[in-house]
Amino acid sequence: MERATIFNKTMHRSMSLPSLAEGSEPISEAEELNEMKSLQERGHKAMKIHNYDEALRLYNEALEIDDQNVGVLVARANAYMVMEDFINAQKDAESLIAIQHDKPQGYKIQGRALKNLNQYKDSLLSYLMALTFEPENIDELTNQIISVVSCICEIPQDLKNTLEEMDPYKKLSEIGVCLYHAKKHKLCIKMLEAAQQFQTNQKGITMRLLLTLANAHSSVRVRHQDRAIALYQECLTVAMATHDQMYQTKALVNIATLYLECKDTFQAIIYYEKLLQLQSEILEEVGDEDCFPEFWSKELQCGLHLNLSIAYKSIGNMHSALKHARQYVTYVEKHHLQGKIQAESYHNTGMLNEILNNFKEAVENYSQYLKCCQKNGDRKGIAQAYGCLGSVYASLNNWTLSITYHEQYVKMASKFDDKKMLVIANEILGNTYMLKEDYDQASCYYEAMLNSCIRTDYRTRATGLSKIGNAYKAMKKYQYSLYFYQQACDLAEDFEYDDIKTICLYNIACIHKQSTQMLEMEKAQKYFETLIPFLETKIKEHKREDIFCPKEYYSQLSECYNGIQTVLSKLGNKEECLQYAEMSRKQSNGDVEEANMLSLANYGLEDSSVVSSVAGHSLWRDVCDLEKVNRIVSQQNATLLYYSVLQDSLLLWVLQPGQGITRFYHGKCADGNMVGKIKQHLTIMKRDIDWKKMQTEIESRALPYRESELEYTKRQYSRLQKTSHHEATPESSPEKEEPPSMPLKPPQRELYNLLLAPVEDILSKLDSQSQLTIVPDKVLYDCPFGVLQDWMLRYMADRFHITYLPSLKMLEKVVNNEYDWLKSQDELQFERNQSKKGALSKFLTQAIIQNCPTSVSDRGISISSEAVDLKRVSNPRLITAGRVGLELDVHKPSSVYSRWSPPPLPQSRLPTRSSSPGSPGTPRMISNQGTISARQGNSALSPRLNPHVPVSTDKMLGTHTYSTLSTKTATETDITSSSLVITSFTQISSFEKCLVYGSPYLPECLMLHNQPWKPGCEILSQAKQEVFSVASILDTEPVYSHDATRENFLKDICQPSIIHIVTFGCWEEGLLVMSPNPIQVGEGPPQEQTYLVTADDIASLKLCAQLVVLNMGYTPYRKDSTLCGYKLPSAFLSAGAQAVLVCLSPLPDAVMEKFYYHFYTSLKKESLLTVALRQAMKAIREDKKYSHIFYWSPFILIGKDVEVNLKHVRKAMLHQSIDLAEMSVGEETGKEYLNPKSIVPHVETREENLYSLQKVLSHLLRYHTLHPDVLVELIDLLDGALKRLHTKENIHHTVVLPQIVMQSVSSLDLLKLLGFHFQAKGTSLSDPYVLFPHWNKDDLLVPSYDALKAIQAISDHPVCTQALCDLLPATQDNISLLVDLLCITKHAAEVQLKITDLSVHPLWHNSKIQKMLIAAGFHQIGTLLNRPSILLFNKTPSYRQLLTALLQLLLSVSSHKSQVLQYRLDVELLGKPGSTKSSAIPDDEAKLTSLTPLILPRNQLRMCTPWLTSVEKPLEMREKLSLAHSKSDIDERYRNELKQAKTWHQLSTVAQANEAMSEFGRPKTMPNKMKMLPGRTASQNRTPVNQKKVLVIPEIDQRRDYAHFVMQERLGNVSSRHREDLIKLYLPYVNSQ
Repeated sequence: MERATIFNKTMHRSMSLPSLAEGSEPISEAEELNEMKSLQERGHKAMKIHNYDEALRLYNEALEIDDQNVGVLVARANAYMVMEDFINAQKDAESLIAIQHDKPQGYKIQGRALKNLNQYKDSLLSYLMALTFEPENIDELTNQIISVVSCICEIPQDLKNTLEEMDPYKKLSEIGVCLYHAKKHKLCIKMLEAAQQFQTNQKGITMRLLLTLANAHSSVRVRHQDRAIALYQECLTVAMATHDQMYQTKALVNIATLYLECKDTFQAIIYYEKLLQLQSEILEEVGDEDCFPEFWSKELQCGLHLNLSIAYKSIGNMHSALKHARQYVTYVEKHHLQGKIQAESYHNTGMLNEILNNFKEAVENYSQYLKCCQKNGDRKGIAQAYGCLGSVYASLNNWTLSITYHEQYVKMASKFDDKKMLVIANEILGNTYMLKEDYDQASCYYEAMLNSCIRTDYRTRATGLSKIGNAYKAMKKYQYSLYFYQQACDLAEDFEYDDIKTICLYNIACIHKQSTQMLEMEKAQKYFETLIPFLETKIKEHKREDIFCPKEYYSQLSECYNGIQTVLSKLGNKEECLQYAEMSRKQSNGDVEEANMLSLANYGLEDSSVVSSVAGHSLWRDVCDLEKVNRIVSQQNATLLYYSVLQDSLLLWVLQPGQGITRFYHGKCADGNMVGKIKQHLTIMKRDIDWKKMQTEIESRALPYRESELEYTKRQYSRLQKTSHHEATPESSPEKEEPPSMPLKPPQRELYNLLLAPVEDILSKLDSQSQLTIVPDKVLYDCPFGVLQDWMLRYMADRFHITYLPSLKMLEKVVNNEYDWLKSQDELQFERNQSKKGALSKFLTQAIIQNCPTSVSDRGISISSEAVDLKRVSNPRLITAGRVGLELDVHKPSSVYSRWSPPPLPQSRLPTRSSSPGSPGTPRMISNQGTISARQGNSALSPRLNPHVPVSTDKMLGTHTYSTLSTKTATETDITSSSLVITSFTQISSFEKCLVYGSPYLPECLMLHNQPWKPGCEILSQAKQEVFSVASILDTEPVYSHDATRENFLKDICQPSIIHIVTFGCWEEGLLVMSPNPIQVGEGPPQEQTYLVTADDIASLKLCAQLVVLNMGYTPYRKDSTLCGYKLPSAFLSAGAQAVLVCLSPLPDAVMEKFYYHFYTSLKKESLLTVALRQAMKAIREDKKYSHIFYWSPFILIGKDVEVNLKHVRKAMLHQSIDLAEMSVGEETGKEYLNPKSIVPHVETREENLYSLQKVLSHLLRYHTLHPDVLVELIDLLDGALKRLHTKENIHHTVVLPQIVMQSVSSLDLLKLLGFHFQAKGTSLSDPYVLFPHWNKDDLLVPSYDALKAIQAISDHPVCTQALCDLLPATQDNISLLVDLLCITKHAAEVQLKITDLSVHPLWHNSKIQKMLIAAGFHQIGTLLNRPSILLFNKTPSYRQLLTALLQLLLSVSSHKSQVLQYRLDVELLGKPGSTKSSAIPDDEAKLTSLTPLILPRNQLRMCTPWLTSVEKPLEMREKLSLAHSKSDIDERYRNELKQAKTWHQLSTVAQANEAMSEFGRPKTMPNKMKMLPGRTASQNRTPVNQKKVLVIPEIDQRRDYAHFVMQERLGNVSSRHREDLIKLYLPYVNSQ
């Protein structure tokens, strides 16, 4: 052994490179390679005999030859590992990795070396890298990884026992989970990312891996939130695909939590809402919340609602926040959670109730919070509870209790030496003293608040400075307040506290507006111009989101408008001041957002969102264009007085037609309280009224205010405070408040001096009885200008015709309403003129236009024949009656069709004059064959007419052939006859009528403002009496009691010209009360949507009313103003009414009855409304009992002073009654008394049939509760119809119509629409046979079947049912968009729809569709977060089923959407159908000149060219051949349809006969004894008791005739469709002439 060692050393020395190089020549590269291989092999042999040192020496020498040899490095590293030289082994591994970084050998050796060096983390990473490059050796490497991980963390024993049975993917996943539990998050990430390479189809392991990997990413020190969220969403996708609720829950919780930590509240709410939907799914499966699975723990249930409450509160959605906070409290109490969790649940709920003014609930919540804190020994919580209770009692005006609680809060905070708590305590105590108007104490506590805050709390310091400024401002120490406001503003600007800065700027501007310094006024103007768009945008966002909007926004916006008007009036800028005064009107006369949008739309601004980005005032100034205002004023012959009431001054503009602003008056009040001064005079006018007596004379019709209970509580506490104060200090007790002293002059004189005297010089120049329009403001809404007396003691109502308007914008609408009314009257007269001479002028005009050149030039204006509107040409007013400010576009056809006639024909018409025979004005008609003129004299009558030869067109159109039987009828038309053609007669009646609505039936209790409301009576007795008395004067039938429902009201008020409404109501909120529909009420008290008519509901209608009279909303228990602005009258004016008559104050019912009698009596003769109003007021004034000014002064007319003639209206109502009688007689007899029907009757298209189907389905759905089983019977009938069409053997089975279907009118309408008929069965008429349709008309059977199935599911959701009934029938465009929305929501849940999407925006901004979508589970969030609003769907099982049913229903009534969308999403099927140009329209060269088809009256198709008088050209011949083939196909198809109809009828009749024959069979023998009916006489035979009735011959004939009638009707239907298709075939050639 020793020799071998020596020998080896000798040989090594002799073969080493230095020895060889000495004194010898260099060896070759091949020799080096062979030498290295020899050394490597010898090293391997040494390793086998465990001679590690020798092996190591040989490896070293080999590496000296080639240090990059991988094999030698691997061998040496293994030798080091055997020799436990792990450091050198690691170095060799690093060398290997450097040489081959994409090979696994180096990483494996490195992993082993590092493991032995106890560097387990690096060892694990090396093994994972090896696994990446050697996936085929996963089993060996996985075992190595497990061994390393076992050294890093403890692997549970049960997992060790099962690891061997797992596949590598699961092993790595489980080991990664162990690393995560050991908080080795980075190693866990590496491990699981490596495991993802070997992912299998084991979804459970995949979800576990993704969830753990996402958890690890979210837990590392440098958080990877984006990566973590992406992994959670991937896990959620897999979980949803596998319906694994546990992993869905975990993924959703973690995603929402991460978004909340990232302060992305918007996305957090989305995923929390999805968690709620998942909770509903689980609840539906388990059936009870107590049976929830373990992963859905009670902590999760509570935390979910708590987080949602916090999130919704942070974005300002207080109602949703309160809902989840209440649910959180419910779960806390249910699961018996104690301690801080329970206390905070009450605290959170109390804060939200306090914000929403639910003070009663807030006190209960805070009291529970106090008890919990006392029970837990939480002294700080007790102090905080005292502060919360003090804030609530301060809002309720209970100052004593509030201050007591707050002082206790301050003492406890001082005792705890808690700076933050002390700041809050001093702040809310200061707020309380501000509400109490004790400003000195408030400033002291605000200063204490500043002194308590820490030096670095700059936000608290800025807030405190601002509040001190508020206190000094209230004390009118403006210099002090400016100092503190400026300090707070500078601090807020330095630290970017935008909210505090805005408040400071607002207050600085409010102070500077009172200055007389130019710089300060300009600064105030600048601030106001910045604040107004900001506040408008804030209010608009809250309204759009339909969430709670703080009242401070409204008050600050109002003050900004008042402030900028004050500044501009001082600067003398009357035009700009008027603009801002007009813009401020939208607050008092309707919803801020809607008024803003309407204003922008009217003045040419397309997008209201532009306003939010406006920093200056240029855009706002352009909104009210003065040139346009002047143009509107000039359109009506009235002087306009525009008022704006500020706190200390009065602004008045006088606008006159053609002159614009002729006077601007700025009057100041001596005591600085203009509002109070006007109120004082108005109060004196009511001074001598006995209000206690009035309570017995006036029927209360006012709805309770939304916050009436709160106001009552405040008044009660205020009285208690005064009483206790008086008892405590009797010597200093103030005397009882005295009523205002009576001035030297009457209040009407004082108000005249204040309001009208400044412009008396202008008024005195006006003509007597001229028009005067007044636009009041604020307190002037209650001022009756008509009773003000001038210096000569003349009432203004006697000098002028006075009307009122809410705003200048409404003046434009009123003027347009008058034009629309005049235009409708002209259209009526035009239609009557066109109906004269047998309606010949209509056809002549169309014929002339068809044959005249395509365009004519008149004064350089090119007018296309397709753009000529006969009504505009015939009536000059229709040319000038366009919208004010818009010019007539002669190239655009009129889009307004007459209300008395169908829409115009595609071809335009020109007016013609009927002339006597032979006159030059005789109409001429140009044809291809020459000129056809009217024949002279009676030559047309001389030839004998052949009934089999068609009469030529020129003969039929000759006016000389017409003779007049009646020159004039009651409706100013005539009756004519002709020897050559059957003339038509149309009795066109006006649709004017009167409507009296009121005295609705109300149940004992209804829900109003989420609280029960008890009206006290079912029917208003005095209102009922008024309804009948007014209806008798107007000669109409009143609508009252159960018939006066909300649905009927909104439908009935569209047509009448005079509307009188008597009911409960609310002027402030714009509400009318109607009878709740008993079908829609359901269980419990009726909800608001079933009986309340809002101002928005009315504004969305299109009215034709000249006058609307409102007698509602009055109560003798309120002495304050009743009208509260013009919100409801503005809604009627916006809808199209010309004038609205209201009363400013509650008056005795006897006075109202007397007034209406004289008012309507004056209108029986054509009279202006103001004249009738004056006469009615005079009649009351002359009654000594009611001579006080209070009784006859409050009546005002809002809108336009128009002429009304009740005589004409009653005449129109008589004509309508006659028309109905004629129509009913014609329908009963089936005879054509006046006009023969068209030869080819109108055949409804598929779109028209689908529209009719929608109407029937809507009626079925609305009244489903009356006949709940009718849908099942209808589905069975439709199923039977489809089976009979597919299998004719089923025809032999007879079916009897169910009784429940016979009782439902809408069911019979549906069956008739689908082609069903009914045949009497035997002697009974109550159980008829069902005659199933012989064809599937327009393929409606399957859609109707699907729609009925869908209605069955929808009817279980009352709110959605009501919304859907209001929506249907809908347009096909809206149906298409709805189908797309529902389909994407159902099949692509991952797609997040936005409100701004082109397909969603028109749906969400349609009020009816929005209500339906909300009822179906949709809602929006995101407006207040300055990002696009997201449309969310509540995916609870019930909502998902409802979504499927709605989609099925809408697909059934869609004309082009495929049923495929019910089952899958196909992008190609989404969107609206493209308009494709028909290929059937021939070219100009392919005219059929040899035929010349023509459509004659009564829808007759004739060929004008005589037979063989024209030779066809080759192109025309080819066209005629193609036409002949098409006609042949149509004929063949309808021949088969006729055959089918006859066969169907025969088989149905045979089936009925066979059933009747089976009842008889063989003749039956008579028994020997039979029971007989009593009453036998000599002339009457005895009748057996059981004798069956037998049809007699007349009855048999009647049934046989009806069977033939059904067959003929079906055959006629086929023939009509045949002719209609033929006309459509020839129609392109008719239009080409």
